[in-house]
Amino acid sequence: MNTFDLLSMKGKNVLITGGRAMYGLGATLALADAGANIYLASHTIESAQPFIEELRETKGVQAKAIAFDLDDVASVENLVKEVIDDCGRIDSFIHCSRIIPQGGDGIGWDEDPIKLEQNVRVNSASSLYLLQLVGEQMIKQKSGSIVVFGSMMGLIGIEKHNYDGNPQMVPGAYGHAYSVDKSGLSAWVRHAASYYGQYGVRINAVCPGGLQSDRTNPLFAEKYSLHTQVGRLANGDDIKGPILLLASDASAYLTGLSIPVDGGYTCI
Repeated sequence: MNTFDLLSMKGKNVLITGGRAMYGLGATLALADAGANIYLASHTIESAQPFIEELRETKGVQAKAIAFDLDDVASVENLVKEVIDDCGRIDSFIHCSRIIPQGGDGIGWDEDPIKLEQNVRVNSASSLYLLQLVGEQMIKQKSGSIVVFGSMMGLIGIEKHNYDGNPQMVPGAYGHAYSVDKSGLSAWVRHAASYYGQYGVRINAVCPGGLQSDRTNPLFAEKYSLHTQVGRLANGDDIKGPILLLASDASAYLTGLSIPVDGGYTCI
């Protein structure tokens, strides 16, 4: 098969959560560029509709928003059901979504038990249930690719000097649940690959590092960049290639991997 045909997503149905912001936005755009039919899980259909229309008009693909709340079991179940009812299969699933816990007073190392419980229950347990539902459909199809978003912070510890001069950022860096969630996903990907492989289903994780945005603290960006091999934070395009590779048939012999997309930060 032609190499570029292996990367094509034309006619493929892709479900993506968290696909309108940060790294998730880059993932959605990459898959739309490759011709995929996009099913975008969003907290509300109304808020996602302008982006859906933009995908249809600028990328020429089919796109649909589905209401989704990761903190609601019924909503998780309905998300998968609605995609199957609409098109009959899920060829690729990209899971970028996570919630920011609400309630409680503590942050960082002294994170409040209320936040810890919600974070683990939703970002870990509920995500695993969603992945299980998608996996069940892919087993029926005897094919499919799952890509979850881990993080380089699930692979290594904190470089505290990245926050020199920005003490207000330190508590957020030391949140327990984020590290547990992201490192747990990388471990689960290896576990799940050993089960799904027999059914023709693959699962991998991307583990991005820092992303340059209009919210990035300039001093943090400068210090963080010193720890990458390429001397910068990621931009919006840097996730596109890895996502397309893992979602498409170009990675048909790759499974169980957690791939750092971090400019060489974790290789030092």
